[in-house]
Amino acid sequence: MRTGKRNWEKFGKKDPYYWVTTDSKYKDGSLTVDVRKDFFESADKYLDSTFKVIRTHLDSTFSPQRAFDFGCGVGRITIPLARRCKYVFGVDVAESMIAEARKNSREQSLDNVQFSTQINSLPSDIEPFDFVHSIYVFQHIRVEQGLQMFIQLIDLLKENGIGAIHFVYCRRMSFKRKFVYWSCLHLPFFNNLNNIRKGKAFSAPMYEMNDYPLNELFLILKQKQCEHIYARYTREGPYHGIILFFQKNQGDHGEFVSLGDVP
Repeated sequence: MRTGKRNWEKFGKKDPYYWVTTDSKYKDGSLTVDVRKDFFESADKYLDSTFKVIRTHLDSTFSPQRAFDFGCGVGRITIPLARRCKYVFGVDVAESMIAEARKNSREQSLDNVQFSTQINSLPSDIEPFDFVHSIYVFQHIRVEQGLQMFIQLIDLLKENGIGAIHFVYCRRMSFKRKFVYWSCLHLPFFNNLNNIRKGKAFSAPMYEMNDYPLNELFLILKQKQCEHIYARYTREGPYHGIILFFQKNQGDHGEFVSLGDVP
């Protein structure tokens, strides 16, 4: 996590809005008032769609009062969530991102949102959450660490609470590109040399993209009594992903009904 924290601190200090989406229109040089407004309005539309999916497939009465946004960045999702909930807690690993998120929440006159760089900074006696959310975040976290973080997020949910978490599960790349990525990740100075090859600064941080094993994710959900599940596929270039919508401890769905032996 330390490497990731250092990298995202650098990303957050330079073009924080761009690195949330990697859309060039959100680079600092292009970030006009109208473009910045669009940045947050698109998040509002995303939340409208997300809530509709949850109400259609998991809980028709879904109206969260307490929400947790993991990997909140500059508050793109956290801020519109705070207009829908009584209380929202946003976490991001980069202090620079959190500083911008706090600034944005003040500009929106929101007093029901709290930000931190540590998921473990929550008070031990804090009430559990109705909704935990994360989009385009776990792909930047090493898998072993990310799986543990996934468990922590589920543990933050109250009974019958809802989660909406995005993961990348497959990268459609050539063997050469996969080898270069692996080398940048594991071999000393390889990323620096690759930066020079691509015309970047020698010390430019690595933008990690990690894919997660779906079997492990579903096993965790089963172990954590999140058996009411709905999934939506995503795709960004060569990266195939999935948004897992799930409800915790949603009663007894009964035993699986066997259809007999598979021929």
